[in-house]
Amino acid sequence: MYLKRLIFVGAALSLLAGCDIPNAEISGKVTYEKVPHSEETNGLDYRNSYDVPLRGVKVELIEDGKVIETDITDSQGSYSFVKKMDTFVQLRVRAELINDDTSEDGNEWHVRVVDNTNDKAVYTLSTDTFEVKREIMEVNLHAASGWQGDEGYKRTRAAAPFHILDKVNDILLKLDDVGEVQLPTLTMNWSPNNIPSQELDYATGKIITSHYTNNEIYLLGAENVDTDEYDDHVIIHEWAHFFEDNLARSDSIGGPHAGGDYLDLRVAFGEGFGNAWSAMITDRPLYQDSFDQGQALGFSIAIEDNDVINPGWFSEGSVQSLLYDIYDEAADGQDFIHLGLEPIVSILTNQQKDTAALTSIFTFMTYFKENYPEYATDVDNMMAAQNINPAVDIWGTNEDNNGSLPEGLPVYLDLFPRDILRVCTSTSQGDAGNKLANHRFLKLNAPVAGNYTLTLTPSRNNDIDAYIFTNGVEIARDEAPGIEPVVLSFDLEQGISIADTIGYNEEGTSVAATCFDAEYQLN
Repeated sequence: MYLKRLIFVGAALSLLAGCDIPNAEISGKVTYEKVPHSEETNGLDYRNSYDVPLRGVKVELIEDGKVIETDITDSQGSYSFVKKMDTFVQLRVRAELINDDTSEDGNEWHVRVVDNTNDKAVYTLSTDTFEVKREIMEVNLHAASGWQGDEGYKRTRAAAPFHILDKVNDILLKLDDVGEVQLPTLTMNWSPNNIPSQELDYATGKIITSHYTNNEIYLLGAENVDTDEYDDHVIIHEWAHFFEDNLARSDSIGGPHAGGDYLDLRVAFGEGFGNAWSAMITDRPLYQDSFDQGQALGFSIAIEDNDVINPGWFSEGSVQSLLYDIYDEAADGQDFIHLGLEPIVSILTNQQKDTAALTSIFTFMTYFKENYPEYATDVDNMMAAQNINPAVDIWGTNEDNNGSLPEGLPVYLDLFPRDILRVCTSTSQGDAGNKLANHRFLKLNAPVAGNYTLTLTPSRNNDIDAYIFTNGVEIARDEAPGIEPVVLSFDLEQGISIADTIGYNEEGTSVAATCFDAEYQLN
């Protein structure tokens, strides 16, 4: 896809008549141009770009249009082949990371970077066909950024997909040090055509914003608007959602969010974890995101900052601060825990994955204190500093910070068979559907296994939607429009399940504050 300069070194050697054709060694390095961020503006700083080795990628040796041999670049981006002289070959690097160790404790992953506006073609970096005419040949492949100063991107942006791939490699190397990694194929979609839009049309680049969905990540690339290919933290944040989806568990419903928002507890944890994860992988707790004309501006988030806006269990800022403080080595504020990545990965992929409650800072911190009781006092102090009651359990019992909303607490409303309970939602902290108290959660206690019915009767002309979960798995739902009572029947094992409820206007087109009666029966 990209034509690169070839560099040949080595002394010319003559061939003796009648002798076999000798072998030649073809070797070199694969690199790409890294564009850093400005510490002053948080935008991209093209003047200080530098070359970085491309690690762990497959280099293909091609003859007559066929791949005849492959090699994997090492930590320095180096590769090597042996080939007969007087032949004509080509080198190609695909924007893919593949590890298919199928042993019992082996690691498996497959990551590819594609152009979603070009039939999902995998990006490649290649040479022209060249003659093997020296016994020692150095052929280096380099992906340049394509930036031409005041002229902008006037050349192919060859480095972008390979930088994206290299950031995923950073994650996989860190996870490999922690333990076994077995992941499905991940497709990273990037294109210069990917632009923020209110519409969604992946084939034309309308992706709304950078996001994860169904084992695919979409990243912005629109010059002079918003590009994310060099925003390390953005790339790694979106990968964190892929991790939650496949190795751990995420109950997050997504949606718009920003620092200081009063969020649904699931969204607060998911986005806070994504931000914290990006800081853990990079060991750089300053999240930077570039945008605007010439990618010259941007914003930053101080992940380690304990002084967040509107702290609490509903705050992504509080979540990211707490999680990163468990990981990092710096002692600041109430933070005296320095445990690295392993305990975080362990809790997410074990206890939190199977929790009966919805995934939140309550579940994570409860399980952390169970696993590391020697740090319980430190954790309590850290939680109190974020206006989260240290005495909570996975259900948020005893929490007293309601986010300035009467409907904010209790986090879960208890229901037992034959109970009738008045439930009210709120849009006072926003009506995007993912803000605090847009949803109210009912804890359905099942004293015995059996068939149960939940009836939700609105007190005014509102549409109610409801979803029933057992250990994070949806077992029933009703999201049909209409103002009639919602009646859901479902089988439960003995234990606790969750009803997630939300109110809409009469037409069912926008989130609305409402009240309804919840009646729960064992049939």
